[in-house]
Amino acid sequence: MRTLTVTGAKGGTAKTTTAITLAAELAALGYRVMLRDLDPQASATLALGVEPSADPWQGEPVALPLGVLPGAVWLYPGGRAITSGAERDAREWLRMADFAADFQVVDCPPSLDALTLAALEAATVALVPLRPSPLDLPAFRDVAALVEGLENPPQLRAVLTQVHTRRLLTRDVAEYLNENAPGSLYAAQIPEDVKAAEAPGYATPVTLYAPSSRAAEAYRELAREVAADLNGGRA
Repeated sequence: MRTLTVTGAKGGTAKTTTAITLAAELAALGYRVMLRDLDPQASATLALGVEPSADPWQGEPVALPLGVLPGAVWLYPGGRAITSGAERDAREWLRMADFAADFQVVDCPPSLDALTLAALEAATVALVPLRPSPLDLPAFRDVAALVEGLENPPQLRAVLTQVHTRRLLTRDVAEYLNENAPGSLYAAQIPEDVKAAEAPGYATPVTLYAPSSRAAEAYRELAREVAADLNGGRA
C-alpha cells in the first residue's frame, strides 16, 4: 500500500490540518484512504470529532462521515497510550490493513522519534509542511537527514503553509528549497486562512467546511500533486 507520511520536527506548521485535509481530498479524487493518527496528542482524531483510543495499537478503524465522496476515508484513532509502543510495534501497525485501501496517510508526532522513524520507513512520500520562515528550515533538514539514512528512502517533499504571498520570506524560503533540495517543493502553497483554523471546531476538513475558501482551493491543488507522486507520476 502506498503511504503518505506527514511529518516534521516542529509544531505549528499545519501538519495535522494537512494530513486530514489531504486524506479527504484523496477520497474526493476517488481513492480509498486509511488515515492513521500516530500522534500521542491525537490531534487528527480530535479534529475529526472522534474520541481518542485508550489503546491505539488494538483499536478498530472508524469510517468517517465526510459526505458523498467518490472514495472513502477510515481513521485509526490516536491516543496517549501510543507512546507505550516500540518502533517494532509501529512498523507492524503501519503494515496492518483491514480493507483494501489505495493509500494510507500517517499523521506523525511533531518530533523525530521512533514512531516517526517507523512511519518514514513505511512511506512512499514523506511530506514536511513548513511555514515560510527561516526558523522552520532546520526542521526540513532534520527530516531530510533521517530519510537519507534509510535503506529504502521515500520521496521527500515539502509544502509551504500559512503563506502570505506578499511577504519576501515566502519567496526566500521557496528559493532556498528549490536550490538546496531540487524537486522537493510542491507548487501548491497553503495560504493563511481563518477557515482552516475554524474547520476542526466543526470536525470537518476545510475543503468540506469551506469549499470555496482559499485554503480549500490550495489543498485541492496539493492533493492532485500528492496523488501523482503516490501513483508514480500519474495523476
